Amino acid sequence: MWKVNVKDLIKERRKVVEGIYAPEFIELHTGTYKVLHGGFKVKMVLTYADNKILLGGYARGYVERPCDRCLKLSEMYIDGIIEAVYTFEKKPLSKNEELKDLANEILLTGDIIDLEERIVEGIISSAPDVFVCSPDCKGLCPYCGADLNEEPNHTCKAMEEEQVDPRFAKLLKIKHTQEG
Repeated sequence: MWKVNVKDLIKERRKVVEGIYAPEFIELHTGTYKVLHGGFKVKMVLTYADNKILLGGYARGYVERPCDRCLKLSEMYIDGIIEAVYTFEKKPLSKNEELKDLANEILLTGDIIDLEERIVEGIISSAPDVFVCSPDCKGLCPYCGADLNEEPNHTCKAMEEEQVDPRFAKLLKIKHTQEG
């Protein structure tokens, strides 16, 4: 489903590929997560022009991920952008030119383009590093781990006791001495 024949694309000049990309799990840079709602809706347009194949599109869907504040499993929406340029020949570049060249062209070596790599790349690059279940999530108590969303007026003994880093204990003693 995610493979395109290069010769057919050159004849047609333009091809639209749509479908559902439905792995059970997907590995992002923050972990491996379960894919929800049947997968990612994918739409890509491939265009042949100037001896290159241009690819643009999107992959949209949900994964189940724990909130970074309260650790509850929640749905995270990913709106992945898919972009690539395939070329039939790549000009050799010196090391300095290579660093300056941001064309990000993929050299075609066969008659088939496998689009699955581009789909996964688009999803991974669009996934956020930090995810919260809601903008007003209060997270967990740093002392006892209680969920502050469920207990908004939470207090615990550890919170009430004055927590002093032992390295600053002498400074605190001096402060109390000066205060009387």
